[in-house]
Amino acid sequence: MNHNAEEPDDEAQCMDVTPLYDPRTLIMLATLLIGVMGMVLLLMERASTLGIPGVRDWAIGSMLAALAGVLIILRGVAPEWLSFTVQNTAAMLAYTFYWVGSAKHFAQQPRLHAWVVLFALAWIGQTYFTHVVDSLRGRYLSLTGYVFAASLMHAAVFVRQILRNRASHRRRSLGLYFTAFWIGFSCLVFGARWTHALLLPQHGQGMLEVSWLQALYLGTFTFGLVIVNIGFLLLVSERIRSNFEQLAMTDTLTGVRSRRAVVDAASDLFKRSRRSGEPFSVLSLDLDHFKAINDQHGHQIGDHVLQAFCRRMEDTLRQSDVFGRQGGEEFILLLPATTMAQASELAERLLLAAVTSEPGLPGVTVSIGLTDWRRDDTSIDDLFNRADRALYAAKAAGRNNAQYC
Repeated sequence: MNHNAEEPDDEAQCMDVTPLYDPRTLIMLATLLIGVMGMVLLLMERASTLGIPGVRDWAIGSMLAALAGVLIILRGVAPEWLSFTVQNTAAMLAYTFYWVGSAKHFAQQPRLHAWVVLFALAWIGQTYFTHVVDSLRGRYLSLTGYVFAASLMHAAVFVRQILRNRASHRRRSLGLYFTAFWIGFSCLVFGARWTHALLLPQHGQGMLEVSWLQALYLGTFTFGLVIVNIGFLLLVSERIRSNFEQLAMTDTLTGVRSRRAVVDAASDLFKRSRRSGEPFSVLSLDLDHFKAINDQHGHQIGDHVLQAFCRRMEDTLRQSDVFGRQGGEEFILLLPATTMAQASELAERLLLAAVTSEPGLPGVTVSIGLTDWRRDDTSIDDLFNRADRALYAAKAAGRNNAQYC
């Protein structure tokens, strides 16, 4: 009777000591997700024909983070040199590759010379406090200190990129701000963990210990790492989309803008002029007797002639001018904030630049039709049509000249 009466108390005591979470299960789930994301990053990098800087480094970092997670789970089963030393080394390398990958992705140059020294000191520290002097505090200070420093450098990469985007008035990137936020959040967590290891006792605060404080740290570490990998995937997706947009806006043969890109730019100029009254001019260009060049010298030489012509045109133009290929040997040029008189002067310089021959290529001339924006124009097509009529007039006038309409 007394035994039965005590059973509920025993069950209550068991509930008090039952862990609210299993560290190994949490780490295993995060490891699986991070490993899969690392594989996806590798596949996306290989599938991109243009190549995306930094993706391979991110993928390697995720694989190393997944390896570190597996080795943590094996603690108590695998030898200490594997489950502690190799695991901590993999974790430090993972955060290093994350930082380096982001720097490459945003065309920034990571300075690694000093970090080799810092990495060596952290590695010696965590090895010493594992195999020579068993100190949980020492391991945390060396490992978390290095990861905290690497995360700060990682965050600095994103801050510089955000400032660069704002200065150049680029459109906002969800992946950039999303990833930057979580990397900044990770910095706060790692900084707090390092400070905790420095100032407070570490008894019962091992990676696989069950406590509310350790649950908080472990949860934020693993959750933050998964979210940062999602951010990397967002950045890759945005870069792939940007690459496709760039392909659509660039003529693959000559490297100048495509017809679509020129039309979009012309529409923007037209709207701006209707609002502000600012002038702009449109030039239509056509290489003279280009079909004869293809017939006599072959299409490969013809392609080189087009490429050389575009280089000479771009060397003559301003950075704000928009030069694109309509198709075949036809090109179009937009001149923002340019009057007809200024456009005529530029056209004369373009005529001279066109006839400049290059070794091994036949010489060419160009005919040019000019027009400018007028207040009674209803759409950009009005300017394109006038520029075409002026071009036909230049052809009829004997070619190698510029006519205005």
